[in-house]
Amino acid sequence: MSGVEETRIDLSPFSLTDASGLFLIRGDEEAMRHWDWPADKTLDETRRAAEHMLRDVETGTARYWTVRTSETRLFIGVVDLSEIDGRSADLGFMICRDHWGRGFAFGAAALAVLNGWAMGLGEIRARIHADNVRSRRLLARLAFSFKEMRDVEIRPGVVKACEFYALRRQGSSSLSQ
Repeated sequence: MSGVEETRIDLSPFSLTDASGLFLIRGDEEAMRHWDWPADKTLDETRRAAEHMLRDVETGTARYWTVRTSETRLFIGVVDLSEIDGRSADLGFMICRDHWGRGFAFGAAALAVLNGWAMGLGEIRARIHADNVRSRRLLARLAFSFKEMRDVEIRPGVVKACEFYALRRQGSSSLSQ
């Protein structure tokens, strides 16, 4: 898949043992700048978030994958499909800042989309903060269509302008090269 550097990535089901890797992202204020919640202050906060993620997996409303390099198994990030309702889902991705700009987010998101199509989903949605230029470019490369921009209360008392995107399943792969 174009856009991914020579190091290949693998997705594996997210587990609680991945919480320390996830803290590399969730504990990084810059990495969390375009996320709905502020950076975690402690590994325990991230562990609680990971437990919540795994509860969503158990109920069937989400799938979370750990993104690792194929050769070294180095933790790169997490990608997910959430709000799964059998017909559609929301795409999310978090990549360690020291791996930004190297194609890992694109590769992981593309694999998550392919997993969504394999699950029989007809549409995958995404919501980003309007000032998140990197994610906007990534969604464009994946052929997501812009739907609307509106203010969203991302957490109690905090409102951000957000952009909404969607990708509908086609007869053939709609991923751009």
